[in-house]
Amino acid sequence: MKIEGTLSIVGDKSLSHRAVILCSLASGVSRIKNILLSGDTKATIQIFRQLGVEINEINNNEVEIHGVGLHGLRQPEGPLNAVNSGTTARLLTGLLSKQNFKSELTGSTQLIKRPMKRIVKPLSEKGAAIKDTRGKLPINFEPKDYKFESIYSDKPSAQVKSGFLLASLYHDEFPTTVIEELPTRDHTERMLNLMGVNTVRLGNSITIEPVSSLRSINYTVPGDPSSAAFLIALGLMKSKKLIIKDVLLNERRIGFLKILKRMNAKISIENLEVRDNESVGDIHVSKSNLSSVEINKEDVSDMVDEFPIFTLLATQAKGVTTVIGAGELRIKESDRIESMENFIQSLGGDIEVNPDGFKVNGLQKLKSGQIKTFEDHRIAMTGVIANLAINNGIKPDNINCISDSYPSFFSDLEKIGANYDN
Repeated sequence: MKIEGTLSIVGDKSLSHRAVILCSLASGVSRIKNILLSGDTKATIQIFRQLGVEINEINNNEVEIHGVGLHGLRQPEGPLNAVNSGTTARLLTGLLSKQNFKSELTGSTQLIKRPMKRIVKPLSEKGAAIKDTRGKLPINFEPKDYKFESIYSDKPSAQVKSGFLLASLYHDEFPTTVIEELPTRDHTERMLNLMGVNTVRLGNSITIEPVSSLRSINYTVPGDPSSAAFLIALGLMKSKKLIIKDVLLNERRIGFLKILKRMNAKISIENLEVRDNESVGDIHVSKSNLSSVEINKEDVSDMVDEFPIFTLLATQAKGVTTVIGAGELRIKESDRIESMENFIQSLGGDIEVNPDGFKVNGLQKLKSGQIKTFEDHRIAMTGVIANLAINNGIKPDNINCISDSYPSFFSDLEKIGANYDN
């Protein structure tokens, strides 16, 4: 198999969610190009249609959103279903808590297992009328005119922070400060800046100035670095030269690339520029002899989505790779520490896990076998890359869930010479 070529990939999932949400709240019509239309983002689009927003899909992953303003959402008929999307659920918890109508937010059997208390509890303590279900979805919202000048997130979660920022948009008389345990990805703040909202970061806090309206935007979503990670991993193991163009390179999203450089990866960034308040550039990759690395808590939040494919790469790197401070991985689409333990051990490999991390020996020869994905799209894609790069007898038990985040995954693999035979 000869892996090489140049391609552009799907739009970033985090930015696509935020573009739908914020443009729905803007005054006027926004156009979003290269938006990711996957299972997760379509759930967000459908919810805002239920809330009275006109969203028209145009050819070539483009949508037109007719914003209704901050106070223009209407009471939905029936529950709002976030399906499998934790981003949708957590961001909308902050937003729905500020509306003047009742609503219910729910999700799939997978999503209703994930914790929501991390955002519900702080908002409730500030006066929001929210009732969750034993700390999880479904969540019911009652109209309540509550306000807060500051709020604290004790989890390293951009989803929770963004939910707080969306609630803060309804404070038109005073600034609101959101304080984080650790700084997290700042896409919400950057997009708000584009839409005329002033935000100021100082250390671990973000202050948002009073807002009366959001202006509409024309916005092009750059390529998703978390989806690119799978192609990058394949390139590091098999390619002569692989170029992925126009990828989002926000400082809080390149933790995986930084770790790969520490692992001796042949990887570089070219044509770096700022577009729509985000850094964008091309990633060049070629086959590399990787070495082991130590990951600590400070590294985790900037590469939290890339851990499944990183763990696979660690099995092919020389030496022993260790990870600590990664407890957040246990509450993603699956318990990703447990999922990757199961993944590697089912292929005869060696991994030692602990509550907030793991240790992996390198240069392992993984055997054939079926891996359990737990319906987690990133575990499934890691299984496909293992099949293509290591052993074609490795098979994930579910590839349908890949469409949650990367519907064009298999066609993109074909473009660079990788044909997956299921």
